[in-house]
Amino acid sequence: MYFIPNENLDPTLNLAMEQYILSGLNLDEEILFFFIDRPSIIVGRHQNTIDEINLDYVKAQDIQVVRRLSGGGSVYHDLGNLCFSFILPFPNQPVPDFSSFTEPVIRALRTMGVPAEKSGRNDILVEGAKISGNAYYHNKFGTVCHGTLLFNTDLTVLARALNPKPEKLSAKGVQSVRSRVTNLNGYLPGIKTTVEFRERLLSEIARDAKTIELSDADLANAEGIADERYRNPLWTFGTSPKYTLKRTRRFPIGEIELRIEVRDNIIRDVVFFGDFFTSQEIDPIVDALRGSELETGALTAALRSIDWKAWFPTIQEEDFAAFVAQGD
Repeated sequence: MYFIPNENLDPTLNLAMEQYILSGLNLDEEILFFFIDRPSIIVGRHQNTIDEINLDYVKAQDIQVVRRLSGGGSVYHDLGNLCFSFILPFPNQPVPDFSSFTEPVIRALRTMGVPAEKSGRNDILVEGAKISGNAYYHNKFGTVCHGTLLFNTDLTVLARALNPKPEKLSAKGVQSVRSRVTNLNGYLPGIKTTVEFRERLLSEIARDAKTIELSDADLANAEGIADERYRNPLWTFGTSPKYTLKRTRRFPIGEIELRIEVRDNIIRDVVFFGDFFTSQEIDPIVDALRGSELETGALTAALRSIDWKAWFPTIQEEDFAAFVAQGD
C-alpha cells in the first residue's frame, strides 16, 4: 500500500487530486489518501444539487458546494471532518464491496476504543448514530472508494446546510439529520484535533505503507482537473431539464428520480437524479429509453437491448420499465 500525504483544504482540489492519483500516477498498489476540507457540501454524482441544500443558508455561511464523481448522498465537510480514500488502480478487477473499505476503518476505530459498526449499504455507526458515510466510483483506471469521519464537525451547521428528503429520514427511522449523526471526539478524549485523529488512524490502518509525495507537476495536473470539472458551476449545479413527468422510488441501491420529457407518448429525453450507486455511466440507459413508447412492454424491450444488469443487477428490467411507465 502507498500513502500520499496531503495538507490542502480546498475541496475542489482534494477531489481533483483523488481523481488524478487514480488516473495519472500509474501506481501498482492500493493507495490511501486523506483530506480535510474547509466548510463545504459535497453532493453525489447524480443528485439535483438545488434540492439537496439549503441554498440561502449555504450562501450566507459561505459554504462551498461541489459535485463529486461518486454516487450516494450529499455530505457536509468542515475542518472537524476527516475524509479517507482508498484508491485501487486496477481497472480489470470487479468493484469491491463496501465492506472491503469500511472494515479496516471499523477495526482501527475499535482498536482506539470506539464501538464502531457497519450499517446498511455504506454507513458506519457508533451506538446507533452515524459517524461515516461512504461512496465509490469506477472507471477505466480503477476504483475510488471514499468516506467521511465526523470527528468534531459543527453538527448544527451540518443540519441547517443539508436538505434531505423526508422519506429518506423516515427510511432511517429518524426525524432529522441532527438526530441521526454524532462526532467521534467524545469517544476519543486523548485526541484533540482532526489532524491528530488522522495520524492515529493512519498508524492503525497503514503503518507499513510506503509514503510518496505528489510532485509540482502532479499538483499542476490536479489543478487543471479542478478548474475543468470541480470548479465549474455547470458540473456542480447542472441545468434544469425540461420534463412532463417525474418518477421517484427508493430501490435497494438508493433513490432514483427521473425527469422525463414525453411527446405523443414517446420518451424524448430522460434525466436521472438520486443517491444511487452504479459502476458505469448511465448514458447508454438514457439512449435506450429515448424514442421508446411510454409503455411497460416497450420499455422492457428497450432495457433488454442493453446489458441492463451491468448497471442495476438487483433491479429487473420489467420492474424498472413499470416504474418509468406508471410511476409505481
